[in-house]
Amino acid sequence: MSEISTLLPEAPPQVEARAPRKSGFVVLLGALWIVLISAVGMQLLPHSETAVVSRTAPLDIYFPLQMAGWKSEDRPLGETENLEEMVKSTLNYDEAIVRTYRKGGREFTVYVAYWKAGKMSSREVAYHTPDICWPAAGWNRIGSEENFAVPGFKFAPAQYREFVLNDHHEQVLFWHTYNGRTIAYDPIGRPSRFSMLTDLMSRGFRQKGEQYFIRITSPADFSQLWGDEGFGEIIDLIGPLGPGLSTKLEGFESASLVK
Repeated sequence: MSEISTLLPEAPPQVEARAPRKSGFVVLLGALWIVLISAVGMQLLPHSETAVVSRTAPLDIYFPLQMAGWKSEDRPLGETENLEEMVKSTLNYDEAIVRTYRKGGREFTVYVAYWKAGKMSSREVAYHTPDICWPAAGWNRIGSEENFAVPGFKFAPAQYREFVLNDHHEQVLFWHTYNGRTIAYDPIGRPSRFSMLTDLMSRGFRQKGEQYFIRITSPADFSQLWGDEGFGEIIDLIGPLGPGLSTKLEGFESASLVK
């Protein structure tokens, strides 16, 4: 009995020692839930959105067929009918145009895709930037600039890239706009595995706003085009689609930024 009586008092302190830890864990868990619920609640509140200027015509009419000596030719989104249908199905856009302008041995191509609000999330559109799609088609990126200021225009900075495939060279400018704000990319351009969470915190649950993806490509250096009247007319038309409405860049976390 003496041995038993000396052992019995040791049990309660062990139980008491565990109890505060369990209680502390419950308090911590509850606090985390409160923070999470508060964050989600904030995202459910109304958010002010940048108004997007409405177009008065479809994209194929909005951009002129000819201007200042430039003549154009519309191109399909895919080299074959089946490929074009696959592109349409994948991108799920409401409107799109690919138009090549030529004058005096120079040329540039304008590609614009449009998604109505509620059609696609910004993350889904981001998976189809040149940084992802062009290398997948065999192109090598040989140059890039994340915040390229278009000379003479007060736009949100564009994304500038240079690609080469065999002997063919292309310079690329592109903007991805979401409700009138331009999304910034690093050269990797791919949304990270954490992008769903970062999107939630920055844009809330309403992640399907009105969007444009605008791309200009040219085999020649863009410096040959900046002062051209016809090229300037196209740039003027691009502004109201988003880049000219706001100089604020809305960052998009990409894989290269995740440690």
